[in-house]
Amino acid sequence: MNTVDAVEILVIVDNATDSLSSNPRFVETEFAGRLRRGMRQLGGACLCCAAHGLSCLVTARRDGQSRTILFDTGPDGWVFERNAVRLGVDFGSIDAMVLSHGHWDHAGAMPQALQMINVANGGRAVPTYMHPGMFVTRALKMPDGRMMPVEDVPGVELLGANGARVISTVEEQVILDGSFYISGEIPRVTAYERGLPGQHRLNAEGAWEPDELVMDERFVALNVADKGLFVFTACSHAGLINVLTAARARFPGVPLFGVMGGFHLAGATELIIPQTVEDLAGFNLKVIVAAHCTGWRAISALAARFGAALVNCAVGKRLML
Repeated sequence: MNTVDAVEILVIVDNATDSLSSNPRFVETEFAGRLRRGMRQLGGACLCCAAHGLSCLVTARRDGQSRTILFDTGPDGWVFERNAVRLGVDFGSIDAMVLSHGHWDHAGAMPQALQMINVANGGRAVPTYMHPGMFVTRALKMPDGRMMPVEDVPGVELLGANGARVISTVEEQVILDGSFYISGEIPRVTAYERGLPGQHRLNAEGAWEPDELVMDERFVALNVADKGLFVFTACSHAGLINVLTAARARFPGVPLFGVMGGFHLAGATELIIPQTVEDLAGFNLKVIVAAHCTGWRAISALAARFGAALVNCAVGKRLML
């Protein structure tokens, strides 16, 4: 993986909207972005909406050139299109799409996003990086024992019909002139990070079997000049500490600079907040961007421990690193 000069991240979909709270200098809020692009009147018709999910546009700059990926797409096409249009996304600049793992709240808008990219780029196929385990049918076991099916990730045929060139592999990859690293399967080394409690998948015999580890989840990383490794964890079903441990092991000569994503410390996983916060301190991160499924209890704990290093994510925010 090559070193990049700078990274710009635009949050297209996130659980929260917040343009009023103070932010570090490298963060532009949705309101500020609209003003920069010429907004003359503040009103609901020009603003984004929050939704349960995550989608980020990530642009790496190196030697005067830019390469851009769409990292996840959020839960559905309506939210994605509304927000992307209001944020002024240049779809023709998107070189590839990466899906972090096989859950609907990250993948539901993939067909819509591909169509919008195809219209803008003249019909060129979009390299779309996935893991073969993302395509399984999944369900969550409810407290009363019932299985609640969840929406499938769009399949290869549907994605191809909407302009994707699907690259489905369990192997790690370095893409777009060496600017982005996509991990392989993430080793599970901590005793307390156990995935998504209650998740099952449908096996070849048509029966539900436990699938709590979510082994199809990957992280994306960039090496930013004079700063270090910046890691996108997506939903952190693998465990935030497992993700950062894997990143540090894969690039032992590069300091870890920052992490961004949903840390999945809400609901059943709130029990592991203290241990996660304690172990996170050992990475000495300068930027921690808590998004999507992190949960307010975890954000409170992270703010108490890491202070100004914590950035609370919100739809429409632009981070310049």
